[in-house]
Amino acid sequence: MKKIVALVSFVSCLLFAAACSSEDIDKATSAVRSSAERALDNASTAAGSIQDNTYVETLETQDATFGTREEQIAAAQKVCDELSGGTSLNDTVTSTADSTGLSDSKARTLINIAVPIYCPSNVGKLAGN
Repeated sequence: MKKIVALVSFVSCLLFAAACSSEDIDKATSAVRSSAERALDNASTAAGSIQDNTYVETLETQDATFGTREEQIAAAQKVCDELSGGTSLNDTVTSTADSTGLSDSKARTLINIAVPIYCPSNVGKLAGN
């Protein structure tokens, strides 16, 4: 009896799979991919928000804020681009001070906050800062 039930179940699965067109399978696969991509995008956005919030809040505690939140985040990204591109730390301090209106001291503070958060591969360039 168990063998008959198993055989009927197996045949039913085969008939169901045969009834599904490749278009149905493609739609289902596409839906799963889309859902997974949305989940990854949401996770990435959440991680970015945490990073941004940490950076901006730390700037505030060190009294190194200027402009809008977006401008503060853009300054951090510019710091990372400059340091990654080979610009010296002193030149990065000067350009950060010029573009943000911060003093050299506050620009250094911004850099010391931004680098570990946004571009930790550049932390070694902060030695002696």
